[in-house]
Amino acid sequence: MSPTSNAARSKAAMRAAEGFVTRNYQDLVHGAGLLGGVGAQCRCVSLTARLRRANRMDCYCWRELRWLHDLFCLQVGSDPDSTDAPYFCDLSPDDPAVNGLCLLADALGDLLAEIEREHTQTVSEHTDDAGRDAA
Repeated sequence: MSPTSNAARSKAAMRAAEGFVTRNYQDLVHGAGLLGGVGAQCRCVSLTARLRRANRMDCYCWRELRWLHDLFCLQVGSDPDSTDAPYFCDLSPDDPAVNGLCLLADALGDLLAEIEREHTQTVSEHTDDAGRDAA
């Protein structure tokens, strides 16, 4: 596999992530605010800006996408001693926004799985190429 195809995969993953956050921008920022307050909203806005500028998936974007997924899956804020807990605890399960938050959590999970598949395939093909070159 050539470096060009690796770069193309990385760009495809970046375009998928950037497209997702662009399409869902307002819902993501609003949901981040509901689940984590202004600090979470700022991280979401920062991630979106970084994804729009980046030309490949870097460690920062990957980490922040995973954090955003964790936030929407209620993995962030579920600790009663965390600074995010007041936001998490104030949200009622009966709130109409909860369904939208769950749908975004699922969609974020699908996006992360897609990016991970692309990365795994790239690494696997790179390893195969290295093995052929050594033989």
